[in-house]
Amino acid sequence: MFQKLNKEQFELVYPILEDSFPVEELRTKENQRSLLDKPEYTLCAIKGENGVVQGVAAYWELDDFLYIDHLAIKKEARNGGIGGKRFMELIAQIGKPVVLEVELPEGELEQRRIAFYERLGFFYNDYPYLQPPMREGDEMFPLRYMTYPDKIDEITYERYKRNIYKVAYGYEE
Repeated sequence: MFQKLNKEQFELVYPILEDSFPVEELRTKENQRSLLDKPEYTLCAIKGENGVVQGVAAYWELDDFLYIDHLAIKKEARNGGIGGKRFMELIAQIGKPVVLEVELPEGELEQRRIAFYERLGFFYNDYPYLQPPMREGDEMFPLRYMTYPDKIDEITYERYKRNIYKVAYGYEE
């Protein structure tokens, strides 16, 4: 179950983001909240069967695809299947191809994240990708795209990247 959030409800989920992502992959609290003014952006609380907030999904509806900005489940609710189940419900509800970013598979945690998305039917795309800085003064950060329901070709990768850069990051190459 998803609950679309507004600025007043933002505090329900921002701590989950802070606990789940390295600082270079997370906007400042003020910048994250300001995204709620953008019509393409949606922030949702992910609720368990009991109605309690268990996680957060943040995404952008862009042209012909969905860009997942953040997906996180509270530590105490992980490994119970709620993240994958709710995520696939969201994907089915929106009904567009999906793009998300993952860290390079250099460590055990990064490999586990990639394997989680692969179990859901996502494909790892090895095109070199640099995430624009999330905070002023930060550097570009190397990541890779994972896509659903198919792997993408280089032309589609470039189109997705340009659109994500422009709309989600306000960044022009």
